[in-house]
Amino acid sequence: QESRQYRDILLGDFRDVYANLTLKTLLLLRWARACCEAAPFLLKADDDIFLNVPSVATLLSRPSTPPRLYLGRVHWRVSPNRDPRSRHHVPRL
Repeated sequence: QESRQYRDILLGDFRDVYANLTLKTLLLLRWARACCEAAPFLLKADDDIFLNVPSVATLLSRPSTPPRLYLGRVHWRVSPNRDPRSRHHVPRL
């Protein structure tokens, strides 16, 4: 009901679980492309991340910023987490 009243919730046809985070991100990107084409940038952040706002503002103010820039942290020399109780669990194939 709230979604229909305020039209401020994106609904995807999948369960809202950590394993579907990629699907949630793709839903956001598709929505932004369709509905926010004139926006100068899109920022996606979760509640458990640190966002360096001054650094992002500096980067976005540069005239040479690539139009399709995607930033994130690369984790080097890490092994898959095989603990099934962890939200970062990666099962063996």
